[in-house]
Amino acid sequence: MKEIPVTNESAGQRLDKFLKRLLPSCPGSLLYKQLRKKNITLNGSKADGHELLCAGDVVSVFFSDETYDKFSKGEKTDTSRYNKAFEEFGNLDAVYSDRNILIFNKPAGILSQSDASGDLSINDYLIGYLLSSGDIREDELSSFRPSICNRLDRNTSGLILCSRSLLGARFLNKILSEKEAEKYYLALVKGRFTKEGIHTSHVKKDEKNNRLLFTDKAVEGSTEIKTGFEVLCSADEASLLKVRLFTGKSHQIRAHLSHLGHPIIGDPKYGGKGLYNASRQMLHAFEIRVTDVNSGYNGKCFKAPVPEDMIKVYAKAFGSEEMPL
Repeated sequence: MKEIPVTNESAGQRLDKFLKRLLPSCPGSLLYKQLRKKNITLNGSKADGHELLCAGDVVSVFFSDETYDKFSKGEKTDTSRYNKAFEEFGNLDAVYSDRNILIFNKPAGILSQSDASGDLSINDYLIGYLLSSGDIREDELSSFRPSICNRLDRNTSGLILCSRSLLGARFLNKILSEKEAEKYYLALVKGRFTKEGIHTSHVKKDEKNNRLLFTDKAVEGSTEIKTGFEVLCSADEASLLKVRLFTGKSHQIRAHLSHLGHPIIGDPKYGGKGLYNASRQMLHAFEIRVTDVNSGYNGKCFKAPVPEDMIKVYAKAFGSEEMPL
């Protein structure tokens, strides 16, 4: 007989889902049969598999050691990629951390999530970071795998929200999907910006060139985007903006500013290449405010320090490194 305590990382999921991750080689029909026969119990009582688990619950599996070992041997998790990312990226700035969520200040040049390039990502780093600190064990990755919950372009820096438990994943996905998190960015743009306020437009994705195209009105295949712009400081050649992202379309801020005639400095895709010799687009995910009144995070404000390369470009444009934040 095996007794498996439910950890904080696994809490919040259904018992049957937990068992399928715990015993990946056991057929689902057999799991439900063993539940009915009380060969698998929850806190010493009969269960049907639909119960939601809480931290501290105990799942008891009355299998022989040989049977348990046979069913628990799924495909072994290869952690080499995660460990490599942790070693390669070093100690990234963790802006906030608790039992359920972790927030990193992502440097420019790193993917949020792995893509066809095969390059290492913050998502890989997250798991390597938790494995290295002992916050999660390799065997626990079969029941829950921590993950990022928002994405930034490779060359955009700033706040990346990560789940370190199932409860954290559900919370972060909820506030992002239900607009209970206000997201603000800093952008250095070309020219004197005079179009403060909230702008709504319609865009279509140009799949071939991986960029957004604007349409005069809603058409088939288009999406409505909404972006707010506040000028923090402005001169003839450049402006520093605080941008609020109301919708979450990929490239939204970059494309919207270009459409308004003020491309982000250093953005090669949307018209800012070569400005002030910036090596990448000067866009930084600066601040997230939680407005979910039903959570313990309501009113929390997370901020990511502005990176050095952006401060240096700002200094070239305005003659000072002191940003009016």
